[in-house]
Amino acid sequence: MAYTQLIALCRRLAVACVLLFGGTCVSAQQWHTTFEISHPAEITLPVHVSEVLLVNNTVAHPDVPMGAFFTLMAASEMLEGSDYLPSVLETSQNTSGSLYRKQLFTYTQADSLMSFYQSDAMLVLNQQIVHSSSECYLTDNETYYACMQAIAATHWTLFFRNVHGGEIRTRPLVYSDTLYWGNEAETAAEAARDLPPADEACSEMCIYAGERLAAKFMPTTETVDRYLYDVGRDDRGMYFFTRRQWQQAVEAWSVPQQSALLSAYAAANSAVAYEILGDLEAAYAAAGRALDTLDSLRSAEARQQAVNIRYYRQQLWERMAG
Repeated sequence: MAYTQLIALCRRLAVACVLLFGGTCVSAQQWHTTFEISHPAEITLPVHVSEVLLVNNTVAHPDVPMGAFFTLMAASEMLEGSDYLPSVLETSQNTSGSLYRKQLFTYTQADSLMSFYQSDAMLVLNQQIVHSSSECYLTDNETYYACMQAIAATHWTLFFRNVHGGEIRTRPLVYSDTLYWGNEAETAAEAARDLPPADEACSEMCIYAGERLAAKFMPTTETVDRYLYDVGRDDRGMYFFTRRQWQQAVEAWSVPQQSALLSAYAAANSAVAYEILGDLEAAYAAAGRALDTLDSLRSAEARQQAVNIRYYRQQLWERMAG
């Protein structure tokens, strides 16, 4: 995974949890930083997959005749921002004539289309049911609230070859979601005036459904907050940390500190440096050492910071597990 340090560190007083002991509130001075964590895509394809064909295999919805086109084009635009090269077969391949009857591709049909369009994978939209509804009611404040909702249920089939030019694999995909609009006004007519027409709401829902389905094939990033402790005026660990020299920071925080509490803080700081380096197991172990030391102390500050480190350790555990 890639870990990118953001902006400069800013010093501030910060405590993740505040505990009260004998009516006294205690806190520890900390440093704060943020960095990005990369998460893999929910759906991953073999590394050789590049060309992806998006296929319309639906019966046109009577309320949104262009709905499937909107969905496929939205999905294609999303995939263009990834490592895939999408193309769209917008003419429906479905000949059943029934909106509620799926006509799924056979392996032979999929192989024929993928070969003809020279695609490594094929994402087929088999069915799309779209519905909108609206209502308006009087609120307790004697105003009117109007709302519109659009619902879409889609069924897809993903085809891909397990190796370049090899056996075709398949996976069914289902995506359903709802979009809401709301407006409050003095009269019912005013409240309803700013809501989208039913056909526009359904079209927006189709676009959203395509974007969300395509997003499952793309990695995501998350910005996380991390806190580091001040372990003294001559803190070499923080000197290296602020210069993005993570390994040197770990080594500096490994030397004996002036007290058990500061040793715990140094170990906790090392955990953050290890996490940025991508060594989650070492980060979890360092946080564990900090927690063991804090649990052995009897001060209110140690107990408070043990809560913070325990929470951070849980976050590391979830990252390792997920």
